[in-house]
Amino acid sequence: MRKIIALIVLVLSITLNGQNKSYKHSLKGVKTIQIITNTKTNIIAGGSNELIISEKKHNHHNNNEHSEHNEHNEHCENCHYDSNDEHKNKSLKDKTKGLTAIYPGGKDDANGLGFSLRKEGSKLIVNDLKNYYNRGKLSFTFPKNINIIVNTGNLGSLNVTGFTSEVEAKTITGNIKMKDVTGPITAHSNVGRVFIEFTKVKQNSPITISSSTSEIDVTMPANTKANLELKTNGTVYTNFDIEIPKKNGMNSIGGRQKIVSTLNNGGVQIKLKSSLGNIYLRKK
Repeated sequence: MRKIIALIVLVLSITLNGQNKSYKHSLKGVKTIQIITNTKTNIIAGGSNELIISEKKHNHHNNNEHSEHNEHNEHCENCHYDSNDEHKNKSLKDKTKGLTAIYPGGKDDANGLGFSLRKEGSKLIVNDLKNYYNRGKLSFTFPKNINIIVNTGNLGSLNVTGFTSEVEAKTITGNIKMKDVTGPITAHSNVGRVFIEFTKVKQNSPITISSSTSEIDVTMPANTKANLELKTNGTVYTNFDIEIPKKNGMNSIGGRQKIVSTLNNGGVQIKLKSSLGNIYLRKK
């Protein structure tokens, strides 16, 4: 019977630890949200005029306290540490009751979720105060017409879905994936791959998508009007009917390939650049 009870307690603990924590913030007067973090991040278009931040813990977070206790025991063999010690058996929630977490990056404005929020004019700046090892998978939900500036730091990756606004995105090692967007888009990853799927392409501002070392994969409607600049040391693949510029009757291809052409008689400027990776330009 004791084993069954212990198993039930363990299952409930794991379930509770895996549940999302969330915070809501009004977006009255906000036109742009800037997000600074260092973890896997999802940004999703929602209906209400508020920012919803939610976090789902990674499994390794559930073992933090056990590791802490084991480390203590290893370095304190002669301390006669009581396995029934009251403090040891308390949950983190109990241990921190009445206490407030503080961070080098600022004050937590998100009811314990670990974010500072400040407004500068019509821009809301959301700064993640926790480091990668203490942070789970993040989701941000807000209206599709709010402009986005996001940087996921050294270790974070990014998914963006459903926005009709301007998006500026940067990662170091993580991939960038965007779906059901219209642009304008400025996206760059140093190491990660970049995947963008447009529902349509707005004509009001240029689009620049780049990766220093990895591939770029862009899908957009067949009727998109664009002035193209495709540059890579890899290979360009496409099912668009793109005319390759010629110089003195010869295809103009140098040491680094650069293709300048138009789609559907020209339109918005679209630049796709990768130093080493292939470029895939698809129509739908």
